[in-house]
Amino acid sequence: MKHIAIIGGTGSAGKEVVRLALEANYKVTVVARNPNLIQIENKLRVVKGDVTNLESLTEALKNIDAVISCFGPAKHREVGTLMSLGTGNIVKACEINKVKRFVFMSGIVQADPNEFSLFTNWAIKLLRLYFHQSYNTKVIAEASIQNSTLDWVIIRASGLSHSQPTGQYKVGIKTNVSPFNRMSYADCAKCLLDAVEENKWTRQIINVGKS
Repeated sequence: MKHIAIIGGTGSAGKEVVRLALEANYKVTVVARNPNLIQIENKLRVVKGDVTNLESLTEALKNIDAVISCFGPAKHREVGTLMSLGTGNIVKACEINKVKRFVFMSGIVQADPNEFSLFTNWAIKLLRLYFHQSYNTKVIAEASIQNSTLDWVIIRASGLSHSQPTGQYKVGIKTNVSPFNRMSYADCAKCLLDAVEENKWTRQIINVGKS
């Protein structure tokens, strides 16, 4: 069974990825800046690692088969360089450790507005203006992934909520999903975990939303 490292495992989506990965009997390591804040469950391994520190990430990702990244800033309008710097470091740490599979959770705001209906097109353009710092730093983050040697998958998720999971999702390349029809964090997490094994998504950007 593959050994998966989850970065951002303390967030809403990350917690669900951890839960689902353990239920699927993967060997799971959570990479966290503050490991003491994480409750250790059966079979869960937690190691210290900071996305802003390449050396710590390189150590944390030793003997890992796949990495799922769900990390992000606490405030989406005050992001600084966390996403661009952190993602670049994850990519480098994966390459150093010869980890090929990298699944990156992004957002639907990064998608080409022309992929969607007229209303969603304008909505995404407005969201980009409002969250311009987040959008710009994720452009850099996604580019660092696409320019890497990894077998990456970028998952651009629609709006998310703590709603009841359905176990299903709408997904595909340039698939029309609404940022306002929110899917559950658990269903998004299922998509992220499925991306570890889904070979047809390799080196593709995937839109995911509520089914």
